[in-house]
Amino acid sequence: MRCWATRDDAGVPHTHDVFLSYSSHDKRVVHALAGRLRDRGLRVWLDEWEIKPGDSIPSRIESGLEGSAVLVLCLSEHAVGSDWAALESQTFRFRDPLNRERRFIPLRLDDAPVRGSLAQFRYVDWRARDDEEFETLLRACQPPTPVDPRSVDDALRRTISLGNTDELNTAVCHPDGRRAISGGDDRTVRVWDLLSGECERVLEGHTGRVWGVAVDSAGRRAVSASADQTVRVWDLQSGECERVLEGHTGAVLGVAVDPAGRRAVSASDDQTVRVWDLQTRVCERVLEGHTNPVLGVAVDPAGRRAVSASADQT
Repeated sequence: MRCWATRDDAGVPHTHDVFLSYSSHDKRVVHALAGRLRDRGLRVWLDEWEIKPGDSIPSRIESGLEGSAVLVLCLSEHAVGSDWAALESQTFRFRDPLNRERRFIPLRLDDAPVRGSLAQFRYVDWRARDDEEFETLLRACQPPTPVDPRSVDDALRRTISLGNTDELNTAVCHPDGRRAISGGDDRTVRVWDLLSGECERVLEGHTGRVWGVAVDSAGRRAVSASADQTVRVWDLQSGECERVLEGHTGAVLGVAVDPAGRRAVSASDDQTVRVWDLQTRVCERVLEGHTNPVLGVAVDPAGRRAVSASADQT
């Protein structure tokens, strides 16, 4: 297993910490906020500060979005009017399911209802303009503590021997970015510290090869798929198996968890995809249609759709 340190999605350092997207009608409020953020050491992208006479406005906005780590979308009665389509379109590149690599933060300026797909995101309440909410926004926009390059060279840019006694079939990163979870032919799920290379836990219980693993967005549970025809749900804190999900009639080859951590979706050699309620252990749905083994599955960031990949070439 090989793991790599990254700086951002494209490997390029960010030029700004935060990009402020707003309606021109909210200029006074947003400019005051931008000044406070800049005074606290953040590199703020604000149109009037960055776009000079003669510049192409769309081009400058595009480069500002590309170079910013955080997008703050200022929501108000003005924003949800004529400017809404333009403002919302700027959020799509920031819709990381874990909201970690490039953060997107709605900032509510007044009592206008939050519309459409943005309603699912937790917002910062700037209606009262109080110091506590400012500190909340500031913390969310601050860049992470820089990593010592020596520790990157020593710990990340290397091959780590994960100690499994047989072939590894799957690995995912934990949401905290410091751990990885692997599954292999030795029938175990293992939790690894990426900096030290040490195995923190060995999760045992499967009686067949582990073909797939997934972790919920909170980082509390892992879900594994095995040739023993089961899906297992693991508590990563205790290392205990919380649930065994049974129903597939063939090896389970892949698994995914929805963003809310309430459901798992599994792919199997029995040519089906199953949707599981992780609390009740009940199989809610059996999705049929493939004519060959289903090798992999994924869930969209909103948790509304699953996508499956099969040996039937679809």
